[in-house]
Amino acid sequence: MNKMKKLGKILTIVALATALFACSDDDGGEPFEIIGDVFVIKRTMDDEVKYANSYAAWGNQPMSMAKVTTPLGAEITLSPASENSYTYAKEPTTSDYSTAWPVEDNYQFLVINEDITHQAVDLLDFDDIEFSTISSTGFVGTDLSVEWESNPLAEAYMIRLFNANKQIAFLSQTLPTQMTRLDFGPGTASGSWSETPEAGKVYTLELLTFRFEDDATSSDAAFHIQEIAITETEVTWQ
Repeated sequence: MNKMKKLGKILTIVALATALFACSDDDGGEPFEIIGDVFVIKRTMDDEVKYANSYAAWGNQPMSMAKVTTPLGAEITLSPASENSYTYAKEPTTSDYSTAWPVEDNYQFLVINEDITHQAVDLLDFDDIEFSTISSTGFVGTDLSVEWESNPLAEAYMIRLFNANKQIAFLSQTLPTQMTRLDFGPGTASGSWSETPEAGKVYTLELLTFRFEDDATSSDAAFHIQEIAITETEVTWQ
């Protein structure tokens, strides 16, 4: 099942976790389970470092409603992020970003499955990791080559490419921390394309640096993100 071509409006990690959790429509009679995750996205906007929260709720069965209550008492309604309603999410818009430090504490998730209410709690403990520096971009044959400096606090990397309409064109696989270079093009197996890049067109390249919750494991880290620091630059495809 290839869900990558539906990534246009879904945050990278939400889409990946959706694919992991909803790879089978047969729940095998298992009881309903819910995972809630709040994490911070850090990026530079208007020459300032700004932060915003992203929220996701994943179920092993479809849900009909999901919301989260912040430590300050605000209620945030999540929207379906997958056709089968296994995932609900709210990604930050431009207006959600601010220079204010994220609120650290427990976030309460509430979802409804088959008219029954379920709850989950996620603790936001923010470290404010540094941005990873993109050291160079260029072309090796028909592939775009991206190099970056190793980030000592990184626990994973990922690369995204957006077209001029802010639609995702390429999503890399999860990249290990020892990796500091990725070459990719339409014919490579290093990720997934949702469109063929065109020579002469300008794309926005994003390098995502991940930090996961302390108790996350290699098998469930996609559901337990703590923060993502995003570095971006523009590239003209050749």
